[in-house]
Amino acid sequence: MLKSPGRLAFSLVASSIVALIGCGGEHYPVAPVSGRVTLDGKPLADARIGFEPRRQGDQPNAGPGSYAKTDADGRFVLKTLDGQSGAVVTTHDVWIRTYVAPANRSGEIVDAAAERVPPQYNDATTLTFVVPAEGTEQANFDLQGETPD
Repeated sequence: MLKSPGRLAFSLVASSIVALIGCGGEHYPVAPVSGRVTLDGKPLADARIGFEPRRQGDQPNAGPGSYAKTDADGRFVLKTLDGQSGAVVTTHDVWIRTYVAPANRSGEIVDAAAERVPPQYNDATTLTFVVPAEGTEQANFDLQGETPD
């Protein structure tokens, strides 16, 4: 069945817009990043680590953040929010936290565990990291602070 000229024109315009949006998206160079987190010299297991790229100049968007969870030895491998291995090649603000607030099916927080990482490494982070174009396996963070008993 033939489309009416109006519908055909609309389809062509809509297809063109979709193609432009898909092709015109910003590209951010990403490099592989892995490392290790310790707290008071001991591996920090089951911590979540986030790399948030800093805006550069007038650029409105610095690219996707990257995240990982540490293993039993404190090691992690970053992935971007859109699933790429690594992190955007730029300077990042880094946060590390262990606090998880498990919720039940109705959304109520139950069995919340105390944060083991001092606030200067998470909510009030002072950590930064520059991701080099060639990537790195040495994104290591040796955190200092008292851990709760």
